[in-house]
Amino acid sequence: MIWLGDAALAVLVGAAASVACGRFAIPVLARAQGLAPRRYDDCPPLAEYQEAKRRTPTMGGVFVLAAAAVAAALFGGLRHRDGWLVLGAMLALAVVGLYDDCLKFRGEHAVGLRSMPKLVVALAIGAVLGVIITTESGSYSTLELPWLRRTVELGWGWVPFAMVVVAGCAHAVNLTDGMDGLAAGCVAIALSAIGLWAMQQGDPRSRALVVWCASLSGACLGFLWFNSFPASVFLGDVGALGLGAALAALSLLTHTALWLPVIGGVFVVEAVSVMLQVASYKWRGKRRVFRVAPLHHHLHLGGISEPKLIVRFWIVGVVLAMVGLTAVLQ
Repeated sequence: MIWLGDAALAVLVGAAASVACGRFAIPVLARAQGLAPRRYDDCPPLAEYQEAKRRTPTMGGVFVLAAAAVAAALFGGLRHRDGWLVLGAMLALAVVGLYDDCLKFRGEHAVGLRSMPKLVVALAIGAVLGVIITTESGSYSTLELPWLRRTVELGWGWVPFAMVVVAGCAHAVNLTDGMDGLAAGCVAIALSAIGLWAMQQGDPRSRALVVWCASLSGACLGFLWFNSFPASVFLGDVGALGLGAALAALSLLTHTALWLPVIGGVFVVEAVSVMLQVASYKWRGKRRVFRVAPLHHHLHLGGISEPKLIVRFWIVGVVLAMVGLTAVLQ
């Protein structure tokens, strides 16, 4: 594998920058935000859970994304157009998340953006990314089917596919960000797997993508220094949506988008649990499939302690990433 040294350095710099920024940013965020707005009033068990964390500042994703961008720039992540596409997708959805986070601190019962506007913006960003990607020579719209050693040509379906990947991935990561260190750890695992795939391609374009995977993984690891249980800061929508967009863009650019449901299987399960819960509540007379969604809250209310549950999700994430790599690297 080539560029392993650059990738290792990018991980270290991303992690160090995240830790250094966090030490200065967290006190500032805490002073600026005060108490988090109340949520889950219709679910007493979750209301009690959130009450214990209301004094923990959020929007930590600001310094995570900044640390990753600095590390990527230092090690060549912006020397190719694809690196700029990752940065653009990440920042575009991070701005949406930041606006959402700010809206939530207008008052004790303030709410952020509704789901539909966020979904529409994410779909639009995916469409723009898909169109730009197709302007470069090379068949991005030809995707290999996992384990089957066959390809499928999407043709005109490439742009809608990119829209679904970006919007789905960003929102799935956001839904997963409900416990200390859960989303950051799982994102670092998934990005590491995609980076290993890009590393063996061996062209300048892939080098920029490897650097981005390593920088983002390192920044997430550094963030876990503060975000591990009990968390001193949360990602916020700015971090979750930004990281989700970066993960989606990297999967599209490395041709691993069809492997993403396996490599990022934790995010898929979390998102599906929410969709099943909402559908059941609406169409089955307010009957629920889970105690509460996403799945991590269902399991937590079932008696599994938060630290153990988080580590188990990380373990599942590692196993799924390895399963995905059996297909990617065959």
